Amino acid sequence: MISRDFVMRQIHQLAQVLALILFNKRENPEIDPTEIIANGLNDSLGLKLEDVLALDKIQTTDICRKEGHFHPDLAVSVADLLMEDGSEAAQTRAFWLYSAAAKAGGTLPIGALEWVMSDAATNGQK
Repeated sequence: MISRDFVMRQIHQLAQVLALILFNKRENPEIDPTEIIANGLNDSLGLKLEDVLALDKIQTTDICRKEGHFHPDLAVSVADLLMEDGSEAAQTRAFWLYSAAAKAGGTLPIGALEWVMSDAATNGQK
């Protein structure tokens, strides 16, 4: 129960960061979201953006594990935030997280679901 509450709090924090980024994109498009993303990841996960971008596939999905359980909703929240960074490294890690969330039965944004399904079809996976 405590773990679930903690994960929900992390998801809520990441959603707030994403909302701030999207608001700034609309109101102040010249603002670079990188610092907001970095602060959000650090506040919610205790990780620096550059550290997240240096993780391999397994390590990236492991940041969404708490007490041995993978949390697809947390993975989607982190992936959504990484997509706003726009770098190739961030997009790669977002894809890994979206894919892992989809395999775990998580709910993905339609664009992410299409991206994951398209790649699965291209690579001959179900």
